[in-house]
Amino acid sequence: MTKNIVRASAVVSALAVALSAAPAFATHWNWGEDITVSNTNDAYVKNDVDVSASTGGNDANGGGGFGNDGGWIETGDAGALAEVYNAVNTNDTKIKVSCDCESDVDDVTVTNNNNARVKNYVDVSAKTGWNNANGGGGFGNDGGTILTGDAGAAGYVANYVNTNITRIRR
Repeated sequence: MTKNIVRASAVVSALAVALSAAPAFATHWNWGEDITVSNTNDAYVKNDVDVSASTGGNDANGGGGFGNDGGWIETGDAGALAEVYNAVNTNDTKIKVSCDCESDVDDVTVTNNNNARVKNYVDVSAKTGWNNANGGGGFGNDGGTILTGDAGAAGYVANYVNTNITRIRR
């Protein structure tokens, strides 16, 4: 009789262990799984850029006495360049399901919530002006000579905002 009680007890214990492990086995063999990804971004970008180049503001004036000629000024080129590049709120989501079957993942949900405010204030200038080559106040006072280079200005602004890239590979 004692042997039967021990056997019954062992069978009940084995069944209890098997039944408690059953949900784990069921989850492992579940063919339908869901993947959820959520990206939330909020950005405020303000660029205030001032760029200038100048060869101007030069004086080659003659003097106040007799026969005083002005000088000679030769300037180089004036160039100004402003470049602003903003990459804001970029989500690069990669999901790789490592199995050989197409039906392992039932539903893939990717949610991207992006909010951005971008302000660009860009002032670019180049000048060779505001040069003076005046003669003096007396007889025979010639003005000077001013030879300036080229003036060039360029501005470039690129904003890449709220870019979402999602890759799902099986």
